[in-house]
Amino acid sequence: MNFRYGAAAAILAIAVAFGGGCSTKDAKSETVATVNGDDVKVVELREFLGSRGGLVAVTNLPAEKKKEGLDRLVAGRLLAQDARAKGLDNTDAFRTALSGNDKGVWINALLRKEIASKVKIKDSDLKDESKKMRGADNNLSESDATTRAGQAIAEREVRKIEEELIATAKKEIPAAIDMEAIGKIGKGGNNVADNAVLATVGGEKITYGQVREVLQSAAPGPHGAEGLLKNPVAIQRVVDREATGVALLAYARKQGLEGSEWLKSVRGEMERAVLINLLAEKIGAKDVSVTDKEIRDAYAEHGQMFVRDGKKIPLAQVKDQLRAFLENAKRRKVLDEYVDSLKKKAKITINESVLSKV
Repeated sequence: MNFRYGAAAAILAIAVAFGGGCSTKDAKSETVATVNGDDVKVVELREFLGSRGGLVAVTNLPAEKKKEGLDRLVAGRLLAQDARAKGLDNTDAFRTALSGNDKGVWINALLRKEIASKVKIKDSDLKDESKKMRGADNNLSESDATTRAGQAIAEREVRKIEEELIATAKKEIPAAIDMEAIGKIGKGGNNVADNAVLATVGGEKITYGQVREVLQSAAPGPHGAEGLLKNPVAIQRVVDREATGVALLAYARKQGLEGSEWLKSVRGEMERAVLINLLAEKIGAKDVSVTDKEIRDAYAEHGQMFVRDGKKIPLAQVKDQLRAFLENAKRRKVLDEYVDSLKKKAKITINESVLSKV
């Protein structure tokens, strides 16, 4: 189980989840469901359904899709609550996972605060963007054009805030990167110690060991990262991303977020994600296995999916992918059955009138 945020870009992408959080504009802060007293807000469901930052309604989606998304979020609440009831929030695994994600929590909180205070979609901009989209596609309805226009504007505004935050953090907490050391790794990474310092950011060091860990997680397996570990371009990219993450964290800590609702809400969401993973392990969802016979049966049943250039792809070439697919299906089944048992004992309220605003 790896909860580590290695790249600043990934951190920022996750940060926009649940959008403005404490903002009261629109219906974002309204409660669409309550699960044993724990609220699910409109902004969270919108983000889950693909609206960046949950800033605009997903009116182009049918009600069934919204209900399916809400059901997934309700399931997450139930699993996290059950994990707490089992004491999983008082374990070393829980504390270690939270500690490993502290960087992401702070940066997420800062970005959420910035989105709520700065992203304002004007009606005039929405109309102009919608008109432009309908001009490019005559078959686009006014409703769909408005929805897409809002999403496009939100994407641009959030991206702008991301870029501004990164630029400001880098300016205030500059990085000193040792290009000579990186070049040496490219020529013989196996002889470089894990504690070799590749960059320093605001007094914090980024070592070769950290970079190696990131590259190995990106290319798992005994030999997956060998080429990357000797590639100075790949190494420098990781160093740059790690340095940006360190700078963002240092900048976020200066913005008065300690004790704020922004930090509390992001930390709460991270805790929920960690608890769900820990519970999945405890109930056996991570320990499923798939037999060779099951793989052969799936290959035979879905043979039409494994065709390339008119020829059937040999089983040996897709066996690993099929195994992963079947394992995931079994994990989902275990979790779905467990959630169903939790629902029977839970008090769940769905606000249908608010669901229509999602």
